[in-house]
Amino acid sequence: MADNAIAYCQSVNKLRLKVDYNMDDLLNDLRKLIEPVQALVNQATSYIEPEVNYLINKGIANKKLIEKTFDDLLNYAGMSQSADVLFKRLCNRYFFIFPDLVSDYISFYLYMYGDDDECYAENYDDEGFHKNSIDTIKEAKLTMKNKPMVIITGDTHGDFRHIESLCFFSGTSNEDLLIILGDAGINYYGGKKEINFKRLLSKLPITMLCIHGNHERRPETLGTYKEILWNGGIVYMEEVFPNLLFAKDGEIYNINGRKCIVIGGAYSVDKEYRIERNWGWWDDEQPSDEIKKKVEDRLDSEQWQVDVVLTHTTPLKYEPREMFLDFIDDSKVDKSTEIWLDTIEDKLDYKEWYCGHYHTNKKIDKIRFLYNDFYELK
Repeated sequence: MADNAIAYCQSVNKLRLKVDYNMDDLLNDLRKLIEPVQALVNQATSYIEPEVNYLINKGIANKKLIEKTFDDLLNYAGMSQSADVLFKRLCNRYFFIFPDLVSDYISFYLYMYGDDDECYAENYDDEGFHKNSIDTIKEAKLTMKNKPMVIITGDTHGDFRHIESLCFFSGTSNEDLLIILGDAGINYYGGKKEINFKRLLSKLPITMLCIHGNHERRPETLGTYKEILWNGGIVYMEEVFPNLLFAKDGEIYNINGRKCIVIGGAYSVDKEYRIERNWGWWDDEQPSDEIKKKVEDRLDSEQWQVDVVLTHTTPLKYEPREMFLDFIDDSKVDKSTEIWLDTIEDKLDYKEWYCGHYHTNKKIDKIRFLYNDFYELK
């Protein structure tokens, strides 16, 4: 390594002293400067490769070891094609295990080796998006797919960094569908901030179908949405953001050949806290009697048989009590929606049920809770 460094310094001096260059001479001298550095980078990457392969094959959930390996790769990614490939493989392997950690390293990667020449503070908006990186993601096609994907995830609450990572490393397009099980964080703030936020989200190369949660306005109350026919059912869409869709409660959509019914809404345990601070809270957060009747009538027309149920909250019998907050008096929580969903679940013939709301990733019987995890509906 010392010999290479000396040769490098001698080459630099030669380049500095030489005055009369033609282009061929310049390129030859630059090549001589780059080659020893490239050789060192490739050699260093080859030392890391067995460790990366071991982690990928074993799927070891050792966060400190993963961080060290990512740090090592970032030293050489951008200068070595093999380091780039190893970095992306490691991201793909551990994205679902450590989504926040991998999202941070993807941001570092884009900052250091993306197409941007410089990165300034004004490139970030109030929601934490890096605008230039979204443009980079839109062009990326790192994984080839034979058919559109349907991905389900839980509450995002306005934090779409892991969605950004999903798009980047899966090479998504607007033909791919992301279902958010309520509390997406869209239609919460209102005003210019909301418009700017949606503008950024709409640049992500994916179509989003958002279910109503309990931290957002219902789109039909805003005056900017229109109803359109989508996959056999009605959705709400704003013409300027055609890939940001909101599901209508009680509708059944044909998604990947499956009949999927949507039932949004839940009670906010932080209701009083938000009201005291003049934060957003809306009294139509839970399904009304009218919505409940529509759901039941729609299921009647299907002889109470569907493939997939998509809700924000869960039937009461499946409540993940370990996720309850200690400082919330559970006896004062309105569980009318969960009780009603219990009656639906008892009667319904279904194959899969997905819900969010509780900020956990787990499965009980046929009910799958999702928060920051992803699940592909195949």
